[in-house]
Amino acid sequence: MNRLFGVFLVLSVLGFPSGRQAFAENLTLTLEEAVRLALVHSPDALMAKAQTRQAEAALRETRAIDLPRAVVGTGAAYNNGFPLSIEGAAPSIFRFEAIHPLFNAQNKNLIREAGESVKAVRIGGDIVDNELAAQTASVYFRLDQARKIAALNESVLAETQKRREFLEIDVEAGRARPVDAALLKTEIAAANQEILIAREQALLAEAELRELTGLDGAVSIRTITPAMESPVYGMDAAALFEKTAASSPEIMRAEAKIRAKEFHVAAEKAERYPRIAVVGEYGMFSKSNNYEDYYNRFERNNYLIGVSAQLSLFDGSRSKARVAQSREELSMEQLDLRRLKSDMKRNIQKGLSDLRIARGAVDVAAAGLEAAEEMVEINEILFESGRAGEREMTEARLNARRKELAKLDAEQNLFERKVELLRVTGSILTVF
Repeated sequence: MNRLFGVFLVLSVLGFPSGRQAFAENLTLTLEEAVRLALVHSPDALMAKAQTRQAEAALRETRAIDLPRAVVGTGAAYNNGFPLSIEGAAPSIFRFEAIHPLFNAQNKNLIREAGESVKAVRIGGDIVDNELAAQTASVYFRLDQARKIAALNESVLAETQKRREFLEIDVEAGRARPVDAALLKTEIAAANQEILIAREQALLAEAELRELTGLDGAVSIRTITPAMESPVYGMDAAALFEKTAASSPEIMRAEAKIRAKEFHVAAEKAERYPRIAVVGEYGMFSKSNNYEDYYNRFERNNYLIGVSAQLSLFDGSRSKARVAQSREELSMEQLDLRRLKSDMKRNIQKGLSDLRIARGAVDVAAAGLEAAEEMVEINEILFESGRAGEREMTEARLNARRKELAKLDAEQNLFERKVELLRVTGSILTVF
């Protein structure tokens, strides 16, 4: 209910009109709103919902094998000699047949297997939501960072062009070499290339975000730099693995698959157990089939009520082979669960390690930026007092822009590490 309420809230905030009318030209979208929209509009989310409905329909079909069944029909045939039957029943003007299973261990286990399969598919929907949230968060942050990087590279280009003006003066005065101007021209070309790359990355990220959220192509998405925090980041590897193993959708889905396979093994074994059912049949015969000629007493209305009991005595080892096959499938599911837990434990350890390294890199980049900004302030003071020229100011500002770019790169890596750890632990939706 909370999720649905959040979705409707987002839709109302964004002003989604009925009939998919045109949106506003610019739209400010928070990360939380983007994730909620992705959980509703993404093709992956819609596919997961369709698979859940399909599995639920399959469960209803399986449950029907243990419910009463009734058939009404009629038939006509011409026979010569001894009256034969059609599909095991005498030709009847009207025929009614009913059967109700009383005891069938195989059916019971098949129904239980289908129930566990539905649970696995439903949990698979939670896994899709977890992956979608991680993907949306990553794309959203890439879009936000790409725009910042493009703006910063434009500043770098402007400062580099100022350096070129000073260098040209020095070349004319003989204080610099012509090759230095050529090298600086290469730097300007590189700055233009970095701007192009950042803009293209922003375009691709915005297009991907529209695809995930279902937003109209005419919308220009504005982002707000997100801050993603979670208690997960402060936990040690052992405690985080224990917590994740108890609540991870992937673990729960694997366990549901194992239970389904266990019920399937039981169903295969039960094929040799007795099966008991109540049966009933009624048929209205016609005199045109010569029954009165072959039986002393012809009865127009015929019925049968009784109990059917069946026990498999010999099937050529068919049931044993099927049980062996099902046991191997169960064994593979159990091995897959062990592998899943092992991979999860390793990924959690790696995720926490990568997170610590990324935090350290951000601290280093922040310290470098702080030092560069202090140099800008110092050069401004020196410039005002006449002890530094425009050249030194340009160099200091250019260095500060580069340090800021390095800090953005470190922050993007840190955000990706945070998203990855939340994805591995299946807890990213709790952040939103």
